[in-house]
Amino acid sequence: MSSVIIYEQPLNERIRAFLRVEHLFSQVVHFQSNRSVWESHASISALIEILAILDRTDVRSEVLKELDRHIHGLSRLLDTPSVDRSRLDRTLQELTLQLHKIQVLPSKIGSEIRENDLLNSVRQRTMITGGTCGFDIPAYHYWLNQPTNTKAECLSRWLAEILPIKNGIELVLNLTRNSAFFERQIAIAGFFQRSLDTQNPCQLLRIAVSPESHAYPEVSGNKHRVNVRFLAYSESNRPKQIAYNLDFDMSCCVI
Repeated sequence: MSSVIIYEQPLNERIRAFLRVEHLFSQVVHFQSNRSVWESHASISALIEILAILDRTDVRSEVLKELDRHIHGLSRLLDTPSVDRSRLDRTLQELTLQLHKIQVLPSKIGSEIRENDLLNSVRQRTMITGGTCGFDIPAYHYWLNQPTNTKAECLSRWLAEILPIKNGIELVLNLTRNSAFFERQIAIAGFFQRSLDTQNPCQLLRIAVSPESHAYPEVSGNKHRVNVRFLAYSESNRPKQIAYNLDFDMSCCVI
């Protein structure tokens, strides 16, 4: 699937929150070891957004529920003759390990970040447009200009307490994504509709589209059905649904 763009649409609030946290952690990790001031600032901005999500949503509890659900569900497969027992054992061990690592976290995670005066100053100023200029927070400007290894060490320390959350979410999302294969579909005149199994609700819809199609999907739906409209990309004009038939691949992830 390397020559396509994959779009993901969460179909419940839990997966929606997990995808957002994963997205922000990816930014932190990507910029963590880079040298420039702007890359370091990007890491801090993403870290602050992660903390905002943790403040609004009980992500810790949601990850624990999902890990526990997978452990119980996969354990029922242990006596299935056709199952790959060694692979299943490894998955269960990894799920159990991540579950225990999150269980021992404090109920209010991120204390290292929350109690840091520098990060609190940055958090407060991000509410103001352009509020993190050097003249607004001189201490932050000083930190951004420190050696790369100094900044990387700080970020590693600040991330340490919430790293189990990141790892737990990655494990859950990997299991979810790998629970279904992509299947070829056709959007007639740019529109596709599919009924969903309400007994086994789809958690995550994944759509793979070739960049050469010059179109992107807009997804809407509920537990009964999902609608996909393919819109022609335009920088300046209002996007319109394409008029031609479009082949694409889709997987409906249920686990």
